[in-house]
Amino acid sequence: MCTACEWAPAFSAITRRRALRTAGVVVAATALSACAPRTDDPQPSADEHADFVFRNGPIYTVAGADPWAQALAVRGNTIVHVGDEAGAMALAGPDTRVVDLAGGMLMPGFVEGHIHPFLGAFLTSGVDLQVPTGADALAAIEAYAKDNPDGPVRGFGWRVDMFGPEGPTRTELDRVLPDRPGFFFAIDGHSLWANSTALEMAGVSRDTEDPVPGFSYYARDENGDPTGYVLEVNAALSLVDAIEPISAENMGRLLEAWLPNASAAGITSVFDAGVPPIGTDQGALIGLYTDVEARGRLPFRVVASYSVKSPPVDDVVAKVTDIRDRFSTDLVRADVVKIVGDGTQGGYTAWLLEPYADKPDSTGGSPFTEQQWHQLVGDIDAAGFDVHVHACGERTARTALDAIERAVAANPPRDRRHAIAHLVYVEDPDSQRFGDLGVVAQFSANWMSADPDTMVNMVARYGPPRADLMYRPKKVLQSGGRVSLGTDWPAAGYFSTYKPLDAIQIGVTRQLIGERDAAVLAPADQRLSVAEAVYANTMGAAYQLKMDDRVGSLEVGKLADLIVLDRNILDIDPHDISSAAVTLTMMDGQIRHEA
Repeated sequence: MCTACEWAPAFSAITRRRALRTAGVVVAATALSACAPRTDDPQPSADEHADFVFRNGPIYTVAGADPWAQALAVRGNTIVHVGDEAGAMALAGPDTRVVDLAGGMLMPGFVEGHIHPFLGAFLTSGVDLQVPTGADALAAIEAYAKDNPDGPVRGFGWRVDMFGPEGPTRTELDRVLPDRPGFFFAIDGHSLWANSTALEMAGVSRDTEDPVPGFSYYARDENGDPTGYVLEVNAALSLVDAIEPISAENMGRLLEAWLPNASAAGITSVFDAGVPPIGTDQGALIGLYTDVEARGRLPFRVVASYSVKSPPVDDVVAKVTDIRDRFSTDLVRADVVKIVGDGTQGGYTAWLLEPYADKPDSTGGSPFTEQQWHQLVGDIDAAGFDVHVHACGERTARTALDAIERAVAANPPRDRRHAIAHLVYVEDPDSQRFGDLGVVAQFSANWMSADPDTMVNMVARYGPPRADLMYRPKKVLQSGGRVSLGTDWPAAGYFSTYKPLDAIQIGVTRQLIGERDAAVLAPADQRLSVAEAVYANTMGAAYQLKMDDRVGSLEVGKLADLIVLDRNILDIDPHDISSAAVTLTMMDGQIRHEA
């Protein structure tokens, strides 16, 4: 299925300045590439020369019925030629850098449809707990504490299957951290493991009220005392902030240290699906993006979001309008509302239609009532903003679709790009509705493997037949819907990655990376083709973000956001996709990474 041929072009407007410049470039480049230049043709003037020409390798444009080209030229921050090599070389001048691809593959830069740069840089600091067992995690914490003898001990990456459905306990941590606070984020980013000292410092006791009862809370033993297992973001971040206050300065330092990693992974645009607020102001961190941009160090475009995690909902439009108006630059905008509609299956906080197979008295929950859902989505849509819904559970997906459907019917027509993310399991009637309603299905393809977390925890939570029907992007595509990909870094089921090539490989194979004969996650017919996965991580995500008129494909007049891989990932064993190297990343016509 050629999704690139069928998915619609963008409708969003660009600035008059860019439109005029692009129109001139399109006319000039079309004339130059329409036929091979003759020897008596006038040569381009110095200001018409390209700054870069890419040649001698496959160029995958992700555009049109024939997405392959021989050469590409860039002038300033704009693509001015895509086509034959003669047309590109006709634009070369004495100062043009001619990049010999040497058989490597040129393609659009990756557009991450759902990622958390600030949270990722923050959560993944400290000890890495992506280890096989709970005993291994405790040993890693003990060793790290000895090597780092001062202050709180923090870390990231433990998995729910290490401890069972009741989660980890503070007593286990107290044995290796008896007198220092310790807190450790789970790999899904939705829960925390804390020791007794950390709980005491944060003032969490049997008398402490849960931030969002039944959704974001402190797990308790039979006596009502907190066990050290902390569920969902509200409770987790309040505990962490009491021990190590979350400051804009620290978050900015961690972010800037991570930015080169994004460029090395080929990322040129991101949807930041939610930042932790500094105090009550989410804009305090979003503004750091513009600060980095002003210093010329922001290597990707950012669409940021205002997150709504719990009621009240009456002031959401005013708050997102304020943030949009405060932060709007060439590379940064903030005009999407992220609705945290439920939690995760691992903590029984994802909202299901039918009870959990291993906890039949529970269907999870949402922080919002059905009435609040409709008010929230309706108000946001009426104000001209798009929603991006966190929906791990199928009831959350259905409720979000219902709310969007009602909002579309009630509000005037416009160019909507609503999205629903994660979609662990979706009932078949709802898969069809993505296409019917024009809602983007946003998947984290790196979750789509038959890894231990999925096969132990997720299968236990769902049971047959639901456990054999998880993560079905092809179902949405076959129904005429749109799909985008994003790693959701740092959140993960089994291993945390910000690298799109990792996610693409798993989306194509539905196998854990590293074992060619690893189990394939059912249903196997939901494996994406490489072309579909690449499209979803470029044009699919660009469409979601109303950026597909500027990025996501290599076309004349679009911005020069592109990457070079050391091999053609559409022509190799799919199990080798993640091992492909990004040898060059260009964003806005500037090289941001070069190996």
